[in-house]
Amino acid sequence: MATNLRILIVEDNESDADLLQRELRKSELSFIAKVVQTRSTFEKALENFNPDLILSDYSLPSFDAESAFHIKQELQPDIPFIIVSGIIGEENAVKLIKAGVTDYVSKNKLFTLSTKINRALNDTLIRKEKLLADEKLKTINEELSILNQELENRVLNRTKALAESESRFRSMMETIPQLAWTNTVTGEVVFYNQRWYEYTGLEGEKNSLFGSKTVIHAEDHDAGFEQFQEIIKHNEGGEFQIRIKRVDELYRWHLIRLMPVKNQLGQLELWVGTATDIQELRLLQQQKDDFIIIASHELKTPITSLKASLQLLDRIKDNPPSTGILSKLVIQANKSLGKLNALIEDLLNSSKANQGQLHISQQNFVLSSIIKDCYHDLTADGIYSIETEGDLEIAVYADAIRIEQIVVNFLNNAIKYAAQSKEILIRIEKLEDMAKVSVIDQGPGIQPEKLRYIFDRYYRADHSGSQYTGLGLGLYICAEIIKQHNGQIGVESTLDEGSSFWFTLPMAN
Repeated sequence: MATNLRILIVEDNESDADLLQRELRKSELSFIAKVVQTRSTFEKALENFNPDLILSDYSLPSFDAESAFHIKQELQPDIPFIIVSGIIGEENAVKLIKAGVTDYVSKNKLFTLSTKINRALNDTLIRKEKLLADEKLKTINEELSILNQELENRVLNRTKALAESESRFRSMMETIPQLAWTNTVTGEVVFYNQRWYEYTGLEGEKNSLFGSKTVIHAEDHDAGFEQFQEIIKHNEGGEFQIRIKRVDELYRWHLIRLMPVKNQLGQLELWVGTATDIQELRLLQQQKDDFIIIASHELKTPITSLKASLQLLDRIKDNPPSTGILSKLVIQANKSLGKLNALIEDLLNSSKANQGQLHISQQNFVLSSIIKDCYHDLTADGIYSIETEGDLEIAVYADAIRIEQIVVNFLNNAIKYAAQSKEILIRIEKLEDMAKVSVIDQGPGIQPEKLRYIFDRYYRADHSGSQYTGLGLGLYICAEIIKQHNGQIGVESTLDEGSSFWFTLPMAN
């Protein structure tokens, strides 16, 4: 949340303006507010007060939100504009939002104001950053396009004067962001740009790109050299990927491009090579491939079981045995269908969370009552003991179904990853104006270097070489649910002692 936020309030009722500011202070906003009632004072405030956000009543005696919004669009189009009114009506609200108004808050639901302000400011910031990035990218692309065109034209049209223009050519090579060099017809390097030396840490070495194994990863060297030779042999240019060692000893994937420079007669004069860092692109591709493999495996398991149950049911449907196998097959089919449904639900929830569309329906309820319902089925067979301790009377303002989903996920993880820990403790406590729930096991714990990734999308912890089922979405969805409640989520773990997964929720109104 921004500090010292400048909020312009368009409101003729002093009581409503005071109520609005009190609600903002309750949400711990740091702001400076200015209240105006007329068109002239509004226009003057836009110029002199320079607000970051505008909150406007829908209708004033001598002014209205629609007029204020159009004035704002002409003078300061980037400022978020939120209507706060109890009489606007849904049709008018929809009309204004379609016209460009940022959002609408009913005076009867001011508790949603801080969330909508947060979202409006974040959207504005993202929009500004995108415009700046697009403009910068456009400028860079134009500069690179001009540079590449100039380079190409000079290479094609002035090959006879190459020796005279060498200094200019090298200057242009220094301006591009990639590692760059030139090769002779036989492949010998005659020039590296400064970016190459800064990246690799080498000093003044000029020979074949693959003449030294100091910067090329050992596993890529021979294959890369073969591709390099193949490109040079055909004189048409090409590309391949290798890992190049950075000055900090870290290998990163690069896309190597080699393009021939020919004279007016089509004869090869030299090669121009570039290396573009594609490490992040490779990692994203690997994550996608890994997820597809995992998802395919996890979905196939319950489908195979379900198919087997249905095939057996089909065989015995006309002459069912009296041994009770029919009911067992139905139970097994339903169990497989439940697993399949849970996996699909995780995929849908993950997609909604990633797009900010995860629905939250908050209400007041006693936390312990929901939690106790979560583990009834888990303790029914008597294998695991789950106890709840702490302040069992704490009431919270949250989505009960979503909170039950989080607790069930934590408990299932405790059973899955800490199977030897038969006793699981759930602790409920009050921390200032928040309620904290902790699910504590006595399992093997989680390695410290993995804790920072535990709530990442698709992350699946591997404990001591053991393999566990799941898409790696459960804890990511839990984190997104808590984020929408304006709470916090985390984990504390000690190897060979156990783990404590926890989250906080706002207290009941």
